[in-house]
Amino acid sequence: MQTYHDDVIDFWANIFRACRLSTTGLDLETFLEAPAQHLERLGLSDAVEMLAGGHLPLLPEQAAVRREIDARFPHAPAINPVPQSAATRAGAFLPPPTFLATAS
Repeated sequence: MQTYHDDVIDFWANIFRACRLSTTGLDLETFLEAPAQHLERLGLSDAVEMLAGGHLPLLPEQAAVRREIDARFPHAPAINPVPQSAATRAGAFLPPPTFLATAS
């Protein structure tokens, strides 16, 4: 049986709970043996970064849909990309909007 430092257990247990991995039939002990591999297999390899950014990771079902979409459209272009004007491309900033002065 593998032993882990409490900090390691706490870190990965938080990831395990946030990803709701128990809904996949995975238990914490099995997850701790190779957490990165389990997250990768389930399509949740970005879970640590998502949590670090203050967001919850996808649910396992959502990650499965993302994997399916990525498999169907591996290099999907951006939808309705925002066109850049010459000034924006050159790094110029647009002036702040001016508001109508109101009579006091």
